[in-house]
Amino acid sequence: MSPLCMIAGSSGQGKRVDMLSLSARSPDLSPIEHVWDIIGRQLQSPQPALTVPVLAEQVQQPWNSIPQTDIRHLYDTMHARLHPCIQNSGGYTGY
Repeated sequence: MSPLCMIAGSSGQGKRVDMLSLSARSPDLSPIEHVWDIIGRQLQSPQPALTVPVLAEQVQQPWNSIPQTDIRHLYDTMHARLHPCIQNSGGYTGY
């Protein structure tokens, strides 16, 4: 049985959400890790940001430009990443 989490919906009412228990050693199972990879490949600045506001500005445009279909694809293909991750004891799978 997966853990449950309560989140507040737009109506202020709580909603139950199933949560996956992900190993800290399994970044291949974390959709946000893939999103950060997409953003990292889109960053154009040759120099690192020196302040948090500059970093936020640099990341905001690539973040906003990720198509929702890409996010949906990460979610829909998570099952394909589970088996290799289990075989590698939560380690690198090549995704």
